[in-house]
Amino acid sequence: MKNLTEREMNVLYYLASGLTNKEISKNLNISVHTTKAHLESIFEKLEVKNRVQAAIKAVALGLVDITTLV
Repeated sequence: MKNLTEREMNVLYYLASGLTNKEISKNLNISVHTTKAHLESIFEKLEVKNRVQAAIKAVALGLVDITTLV
């Protein structure tokens, strides 16, 4: 697995919290297009195909602590 950037980690945290792309964008003050680009990179790096798989893998790998989710 390739390392995630700090911004990708931020996006992944919000994704695992169940936020939509629009909500993630608003929280990080970035465009929805940029959020989608980060998600594509995250999926590639985590070797997953969708948001659910990314969230599950992030928790399993300890990238996201479920006790701190929004």
